[in-house]
Amino acid sequence: MSIKLFTNIAKLYTMAGGVRKKDRLDDASIIEHAWMIVADGRVQEIGTGKAPFVDGEIIDCNNQIVLPGFIDAHTHLVYGGDRSNEYRKKMAGVAYLDILQAGGGIHATVEATRKATFEELYNKAKATLDYMLTCGVTTLEAKSGYGLDRDTEIKQLEVVKELQKDTPITLISSFLPAHARPKNYPDAHAFFTYQKNEVLPYVMEHHLAEYMDCFLETGVFNAEEAKEILQIGKDAGLKIKIHVDEIASIGGVDVACELGAVSVEHCMVTTEADSDKLAAHDIMAVLLPATSFNLGSAYARAKMMLKHGVTLAVATDYNPGSCPCSDFLWMLRIASRGYKLTPNEVLSMATINAAKAVDRDHEIGSLEVGKQADFIVMNVASFDEVIANMQKNPITQVYKNGRKVV
Repeated sequence: MSIKLFTNIAKLYTMAGGVRKKDRLDDASIIEHAWMIVADGRVQEIGTGKAPFVDGEIIDCNNQIVLPGFIDAHTHLVYGGDRSNEYRKKMAGVAYLDILQAGGGIHATVEATRKATFEELYNKAKATLDYMLTCGVTTLEAKSGYGLDRDTEIKQLEVVKELQKDTPITLISSFLPAHARPKNYPDAHAFFTYQKNEVLPYVMEHHLAEYMDCFLETGVFNAEEAKEILQIGKDAGLKIKIHVDEIASIGGVDVACELGAVSVEHCMVTTEADSDKLAAHDIMAVLLPATSFNLGSAYARAKMMLKHGVTLAVATDYNPGSCPCSDFLWMLRIASRGYKLTPNEVLSMATINAAKAVDRDHEIGSLEVGKQADFIVMNVASFDEVIANMQKNPITQVYKNGRKVV
């Protein structure tokens, strides 16, 4: 048995006690002057004061703080090309959906991703993962959706599968076949039939995805269309996530409730009535503040959603267009300011609540006995300092399953 004792922890942000809702979101379950024993990659014991004797490696945390590894519950990790050419259009006031309808946006990335080789996609995504690891990300959800055809959707998902061999970050794949309307399939039903018969069987046979996702939005797929493709995924055994309420509220929450989705994501214009529905069905809302910042659009009404009992998580939405940002720390700083939330509240959303958004809160997201020892060491007095100061990365070490990876 491999045993490690981590001593001299100024503050241990355990996030113990399960997912946070309402006022509990600000509770980080902090233990001061702490120590932690890790055995075979899992937390074995936590305490305060004088550390016990162990027959193993002793690691001095030098009076730094320790907190659970971050979980990025919404990314579009694998893609080809670059969309910097759209930035001037956005600054000139051209709307996101107008760029999409003109053949830019997702369609531009689809074309570039189809042309990219497996190696090109792999190398680009690997560099992003290497950077995100230095930002404390230890688990990450990655969506496809930049193929819209059989070969490219599968290529994206197989890149993620191959990346898992070469990164300590746990990768969770989502199949996103309905990310935009493909030009060669104006009829949604025909497109979904193609995905069901030509793409999904391979995805399931080769275990390439855990979730099915869909972009339910005005000008993309409506509620009935989204329900059709998501039901196909659910019938095949995939769990459900849905892009909803980014620009308009058009029934996405009702679809999520009917299908028993794990999460809805974006939620920038989610209503009070729909917040009640999410709370009643225990569906996570994954908020994406850096997207609001980049698009200059409204931030999700986080405080309202909290008041109505919705469980909130936060993620980067890393992608080449609406949010070309893989800096998890910067995203948290934006989240606190954009949603008017405390540092501990956004920390809850990035750890234990984000773990629930990928259906892993029983394994990760907090530092408790029996859970995986995924954690970050930071050279600050408190997590407040991390959020209040926007110009530095205070992470000195990152551990995955008790093994130092940064």
